[in-house]
Amino acid sequence: MNRITAYTLAAIMACFAFGAHAETQKTSATAHFVVISQGDAFEMPNGDKGFYGGQSHATSIREDGTMASQWCTGEVGVNDAGEMTGGAGYCTIIEDNGDVIWVSYVNVAGQPGTWTVMGGTGAYEGATGGGTSTVVSQRADGQAWTGQSTGTITTK
Repeated sequence: MNRITAYTLAAIMACFAFGAHAETQKTSATAHFVVISQGDAFEMPNGDKGFYGGQSHATSIREDGTMASQWCTGEVGVNDAGEMTGGAGYCTIIEDNGDVIWVSYVNVAGQPGTWTVMGGTGAYEGATGGGTSTVVSQRADGQAWTGQSTGTITTK
């Protein structure tokens, strides 16, 4: 898994979060991501490497066919082969009606990513919840991928 996959998982986590609008609901969505910026490289004093400030955009599609725009920013650690070892970040998901939901994510290589609802505006004001995301397909260069997310969102 390369460093772009970390952004992938992050974005995927958020892709379905926009699906709930009342009380606690299970939600599922598929997101189609494209890397906007890989971010800037860094190296820690212990030699660990990574990238910070990477950005991706996705079109997220709920099970009912409705869509939202998703923008994600994150950091990722990589090994000497350029494969993702872990990452974290946040996503802003914007619905057509202007409602917004904010989601944080954490990725560990070889495991599904996890996401947590941080709140939002409109129908998502005070929202909570979370779930998991997985990459279901990825372009060979890591610059685009499709992910599936599931979980629950509780709204007021």
